[in-house]
Amino acid sequence: MATRYAVATGNWSNTATWDGGTLPTAADDVFSNNFTVTIDGTFTVLSIRNTSNASPVIAAGGQFRYANGGNLTCTASTGIIVGSTTPTLEMTLASPNIGTFTGNILTVTNTIGFNAIRHSSTGTLNCNGNYSLDGTTNRSVILVTLTGTLNIVGNITSTNNAGNNINTLVMNTGGTINITGNCTGSTNVATSSSPVFASSGNINITGNTTGVTSPAVALFGAVNYTQIGNVNGSTAQAAIFNITTAATISVTGIITAGTGAPAIYSSFALTSGYGSGTFVKVSGNVVNTNNNMSIVAPRVTIDTNTSSWLYQISTGGNRTLYAAGVALGNPATNNVRLGTVYGASGELTGTLIVPSPSNVLQGVGTDATVGTLLMTPADFWNYLISSGFTANSIGDRLQNASTVATTGGQIASYNI
Repeated sequence: MATRYAVATGNWSNTATWDGGTLPTAADDVFSNNFTVTIDGTFTVLSIRNTSNASPVIAAGGQFRYANGGNLTCTASTGIIVGSTTPTLEMTLASPNIGTFTGNILTVTNTIGFNAIRHSSTGTLNCNGNYSLDGTTNRSVILVTLTGTLNIVGNITSTNNAGNNINTLVMNTGGTINITGNCTGSTNVATSSSPVFASSGNINITGNTTGVTSPAVALFGAVNYTQIGNVNGSTAQAAIFNITTAATISVTGIITAGTGAPAIYSSFALTSGYGSGTFVKVSGNVVNTNNNMSIVAPRVTIDTNTSSWLYQISTGGNRTLYAAGVALGNPATNNVRLGTVYGASGELTGTLIVPSPSNVLQGVGTDATVGTLLMTPADFWNYLISSGFTANSIGDRLQNASTVATTGGQIASYNI
């Protein structure tokens, strides 16, 4: 491992930007040294830092910024080290410019206002890695301050935080954050110190969210929140905490209350907001736990026929309520008696015609019993008599047919 540092503001690819006149390698920790280095290609190092250093003497400050298409990989366990209120890595380019960072960030120096990454543009920043925060002051790993797009592939977590506004990922503007990974709350009791914190914009998560002592996600403004994955409350806190009447929460997945908290909690539910446009929209199954409601919100919709909601019975056990159309193993309608209404919500009607026992031969099974119809020789004879000479029947056709008697009579009647 070697220490490398910038000696001038310039492009990463320019050897004049670096001490010794050579580019950093994958074995180097790289310092900005109070200069601005532009990531103008694809590079791999151990870490990037804007901290100071005693030997060689390196000044704190400066940062690394993207040129369009810039791609930086940091392979150290914590790929970005912060030593200044200026974020170490920043995306400043307008749409449609793109920058990419690959690496994990598991801590940020315990100083107020420090951020490892800032997305301050309308462009797109891709981040591949796991991001976590451990500390006691107002800071974050990734801060979104404009309306660009941030794509994260990795898990978002926090650990052992104490205090307010300690968030791994923060968005205070109308941007869009897409997360493919799981989000897990911290042991902090402050809801404002959730790993994911947003007061506006769009958040889309493909993965699970889990509350711990803090929520995994805190919504403090007009946020459009969409999740494909499971939402799990804990013994102490919801996975999704909503303090505003302006947010919309849409979840496709299983929403499960914890033993001591709901999975989704709108803190204004019991005081205001009943006439607001805020919704919790569910497309999946909902599970209450220990009589705790999985969703506490003034307005909730169940949007697809795959939904169910499990409740506890006051005397013990569970009871599940199903939306119409849920496949519950019901028989097909052509296997159910004609006119019989069945299904979880009475949405199915049988079409099978079942003959009554009186119309089925004695001893032949029908309608959960056996037939009672008994045919005698007289029944057959009487039927033939009653129906034997109806129009075009066999009897009707034979009544005018020649017989020995009728033919003999005709011959005898002739006079020769």
